[in-house]
Amino acid sequence: MFWKHKYRKRKARRMIGMLTKGFPKRAIHLDFHTMPGIYDVGSRFDSEEFGRTLEDAGVEYITVFARCNLGFAYYPTKVGTVHPSLKIDLLGEMVKACHKRNIKVAAYFNAGMDHEHALRHRDWCKVNKGGQVYNFSKMGHGFRNLCLNTPYKSHLLGMVAEVLESYSVDGLFLDCFDLSPCYGVECLDNMKKLQMDVLDEQQVKKHTQFITDEFLEELKKMVNEKKPEIKIYFNGIPYRKQPTHIEVEVLPTGGWGYDYLPMFVRYARILGKPFFVMTGRFHEGWGDFGGIRTMNSLLFDCYNSIANGGTCSIGDHMHPRGTLEPEVYKLIGKVYGQVAKMDPWTDGAVALTEVAILNNPYSPDLANYLRGAGATRMLFELNYQFDVIDEEHDFSKYKVIILPDEVIISKKIQDKLEVFLKNKGAIVSSAFSGLDSNREKFVLAEYKISYEGPEVYNVSFFKPEDEVKDDIPDMPITIYEPGIAMVAQEGVQILAKLYKPYFNKYEWDWYHENLYIPPEKDSERPALVRFGNIFHFSFPIFTSYYKHAVTAYKYLLRNCLEQVLPEPMVKMENFPSFGQITVTKKGKSRIVHLLTFLPELRGKAQMIEEPILVRDINISLRVDDYIVNNVYLAPSRVQLPFRIEEGYVKINISEIKGYQAIVFEER
Repeated sequence: MFWKHKYRKRKARRMIGMLTKGFPKRAIHLDFHTMPGIYDVGSRFDSEEFGRTLEDAGVEYITVFARCNLGFAYYPTKVGTVHPSLKIDLLGEMVKACHKRNIKVAAYFNAGMDHEHALRHRDWCKVNKGGQVYNFSKMGHGFRNLCLNTPYKSHLLGMVAEVLESYSVDGLFLDCFDLSPCYGVECLDNMKKLQMDVLDEQQVKKHTQFITDEFLEELKKMVNEKKPEIKIYFNGIPYRKQPTHIEVEVLPTGGWGYDYLPMFVRYARILGKPFFVMTGRFHEGWGDFGGIRTMNSLLFDCYNSIANGGTCSIGDHMHPRGTLEPEVYKLIGKVYGQVAKMDPWTDGAVALTEVAILNNPYSPDLANYLRGAGATRMLFELNYQFDVIDEEHDFSKYKVIILPDEVIISKKIQDKLEVFLKNKGAIVSSAFSGLDSNREKFVLAEYKISYEGPEVYNVSFFKPEDEVKDDIPDMPITIYEPGIAMVAQEGVQILAKLYKPYFNKYEWDWYHENLYIPPEKDSERPALVRFGNIFHFSFPIFTSYYKHAVTAYKYLLRNCLEQVLPEPMVKMENFPSFGQITVTKKGKSRIVHLLTFLPELRGKAQMIEEPILVRDINISLRVDDYIVNNVYLAPSRVQLPFRIEEGYVKINISEIKGYQAIVFEER
C-alpha cells in the first residue's frame, strides 16, 4: 500500500506541473479607473508605443480595462456608458496592439462597483440593514455597491457578452465581488420564495452567496458557449471556486503587509490550478500614480512566487491620456528580465512539503488571519516545508498537521484526522483548536485532556520541561494571550507547566490598578502536553507569536516538532531567521530557493531597498528516494561540491545576496 500512496502523490504533483506549463509567466494588471471630470481620456494613446513598451518589458499577458470602477466603458458600448471624454476605441486598440506582439489580453470589468449606473439606478444598489443605499461614512470607492439580484446582473452580463462578441480577448477579470448582505426588496422577496428567514443575518449573507454563485455559473455558461478556451478570474471569490486559474493579489506596501503572501501563496499552490502572484509597482495602494517601488522589493514578491510554483503579475495604472510611464516599465523590464533567467527550473515546478497548517485563509475573520499568519511565520522561520490547507484537502500528504489556536472540528475534519492519526501522522494544536462547535469538549477520542473553559488569567507563564527546553531561558516565560484551562488525563506527558500570576493584570480594586504582575506559583495545570502523536498548547501560541514575536514560543514549537519530525526535509546552518526557504521539484531535479530580503519598518512603512548579503550557509537536503549526482547554482550553473551523509546531501553556499536557487539533479 505504501508504494501506491507514494505513486498517487507523485501523480498529483505531475498533474499540477502539467497545468502550470504554458501558463503566462509574466503579466501586467493594468488599472484604469478614470474620474468623469478628466477631459482628455485616451488623447495620447499610441498603439505602437503601447505594444512595444509591454513587449520590451517581457510581458506575456495583460489585463486591460473594458469597464472601470466608475462604471465607464472604454469601447463603443451599446449596453453601458462610454467615458464622456473618450474619442477612440481604447479597448480595441489595446487588444490589437498586444495581439500583434503575441501578448494575450484579458478584459477587466468591475462586478461589485459601477458608480455611474448606481447613480442612475438606485434600485440596482445593495440596501444595508439600516435601509441605506449609500454608506457615506465609508466613502472611498466602495460606499455604494451593486446587487446581482437586480437588473444590474443583466446589464453586467450584457456588457461582458458584448466584449466577447466584438473583441478577441483571451480572458476576463471580474473584480470586487461584494458578499455583504443585501436587504433590498428583490432579495427579501427571493429569500421568502426560498423559505429563508429574512430576520436571520446569517441567512441573508447566505442568500447573497447564493445569488453570487448563480451569477458565476451564468457567466461561465455564457463564456463556454462563446469562447470556451479563455481564462476567467473572479476577484474576491474564494480560490477553490476559480474556474481556470488563481491570482493572489497582494500589495505588501499598500495595506497587505509582507506577512500576507507567504500564507496565501502556500494555500493557492495546493489547489491544482496555475496561479499568478499579483503584486504592484505602487509605493502605496492601487492608483498611486507617482509611487514606484524599489527593484528589490518587486523582486522579492516575484521570487517568492516562482519559489512556490507560481508565476508573476505586476499591477500598474495607466495615465488617463493613455500613456504608460516609461520609468515603470524600465523597472518592470529589469525585474522580469531577472526572473526569466529562472524559467528552466521554475516553469512547471511544484512545491514539496511535509507539514500542513489547517486554516483556510479565505475566512473574513481577522483573528483567523492572525493565527494563520503567525503559524506561517513560525514555520518559515524554522525552515519547515509546509502548505496551508482547508478541510477539503488531502491530509494524507503530510507528516504533521497544525491546528492553530481555534480550528473547530467539523465532521469532515474529524473523519480525516482520525484516519491521519491511524496512519501515524502527528498533530500540533493549541488553545481552542480541537473543540466541538459548541466549545464544550474535545472531539477526537485521542485527545487525553479535559476542557475546563477559557483561561481565567489574562497573563500567565510557562516553564518547559527538559524534553522541550532547548534555547528557551530557564525561567517562567510570559503568556500574553489567554487560551483555555485544560487538565491532563492519566498517562499524558506534561511538557510545560503553567504558572499563575498573583492576580490579573489591569484589575482595579478602587485603590490600585494591577500593573506589575509576577508569577506566583505552579497552577497545577499544564501549558503544553503530549499524548501519543498529539501536542496541545493551552495558549494561542500562533496568534501570540504574530502579535508579540516571543522567540521562546517558536523554539517551544520547534522542540515539539523535532520529536515527531526528527529528519525534516531541509536543515540549515548559519541561515538568518528572516530568510525563507522553499523546495520545488521539476522532473528529476529538486530546487532549493533561498530568499534573504528583509522588509524593514521605516516609521510606519515597510521597505525593502537592498538585498541582504548572507555568507557561509550550510544546507542539508534529505535524499529520500532519489540519487543526487550533480549540484549547481541557478541560473549561473556554477557547480557545487557536495557530500551525502546520514541520509542528506550536504552543501555549503559561500554567499547569498537576496535570492539564490540551488539545483539538486539526478541524471
